[in-house]
Amino acid sequence: MAITPEIKTHLVKDLIPFWLGLYDETYGGFYGYVAADGTIDTRADKGCILNSRILWAMSSCYKLCMDAGLSETKLQDAGYSSVNIIDCARHAYEYFRDHYFDPEYGGIYWSVTYDGQPADTTKHAYNHAFAIYALCEYYEITHDMEAFKLAYYLKNCIENMFTDEKGYLESFSRDFNLDSNPHLSENGVSAYRTMNTLFHIMEAYTELYRINKETRDVFLIRKIMNVLDIFDKKIFNYEKGRLEVFFDQDYNSLIDLRSIGHDVEMSWILDRTCDILGDKDLIEEFAPFSLKLAEESLENGFDGFSMVYEVERGVAKQTRAWWVQAEAIVGFINAYMKTGDRKYKDAARKTWEFVRNYMITKTRPAEWYNEVSPDGTPDMSLPLVAEWKCPYHDIRMCIELLRRNERFSEEI
Repeated sequence: MAITPEIKTHLVKDLIPFWLGLYDETYGGFYGYVAADGTIDTRADKGCILNSRILWAMSSCYKLCMDAGLSETKLQDAGYSSVNIIDCARHAYEYFRDHYFDPEYGGIYWSVTYDGQPADTTKHAYNHAFAIYALCEYYEITHDMEAFKLAYYLKNCIENMFTDEKGYLESFSRDFNLDSNPHLSENGVSAYRTMNTLFHIMEAYTELYRINKETRDVFLIRKIMNVLDIFDKKIFNYEKGRLEVFFDQDYNSLIDLRSIGHDVEMSWILDRTCDILGDKDLIEEFAPFSLKLAEESLENGFDGFSMVYEVERGVAKQTRAWWVQAEAIVGFINAYMKTGDRKYKDAARKTWEFVRNYMITKTRPAEWYNEVSPDGTPDMSLPLVAEWKCPYHDIRMCIELLRRNERFSEEI
């Protein structure tokens, strides 16, 4: 049974209108917090990651409209049009441009208040990387050179402020004094370096290279290759088929942790990065490990219906997190397209069925619950929208499957 028709309907009728509805007409930007029951906190801080991911998501959806992947008639039947989507993307871009940049010390803030004043002034490499990712997508639909230049400015910030002789640093105070990285340290460890930040720097630089590919930017190619080299030598655990997650200054792993969501996400992002660089040797080098990441994620995370959150010191955290399910669907479809092995396609279908039945809110337009139990009971203490709960993993899953369905030999 093909799942893309349901996923396309879900994108058009639920996800896009849900996020269009969070436009803050009083103070600008988008509301920063929505509880699990749909209650909006209009005075919540507005995270830069949330704003960047809305910018990315709406830009990506509009690009799908431009490519005829989304029918204008279907959008209008759902109560909006492609004009609303690009207006939302433009609003996200202008709010980002006007409120998150620090005019005194440079870089961008972690968050602003509901009315647009600096709130958490932490400067984090992850934040800068994801803003680049979003700006690239916005530039691609608008050809706005200001957005292009801001993406390069943030790349320069990362290279000038967030690097040392061993790679990339994580987190600084507003005036760029190194701090303890509270935003990306979890599981009881304080991480000097993280896989997650490096992952998104690779993604950001790959997108920056892609939108200006004809120039063959040698600097960006070298930087992406350097990141891949760090992954190859420090992050990839080839024996266990996983990514190590948290590190000290010298890349010593701080915890025995298998992050299922990141492993299965990397299984397809790694392929995408190598494909965009167009390096056949690189593709051949990493293709076996990208597939191994999918295989091990299936073996260690999938229970026949959905994906566990993570496995710490051999013990699985049984919570079903929204973003892990989304990345599993894409990662397993990617593995199926590479191998033709139906176990991956079946796992993607089963995961989508779990999402459809248990993770999508019953109110319309719908979003995904943050986390649910293995039997599908949602954790109502966790938000539908917050600084990390954004329209990125679920909307990207929808778009990825629609794109892949267009070029694959069978309906996915």
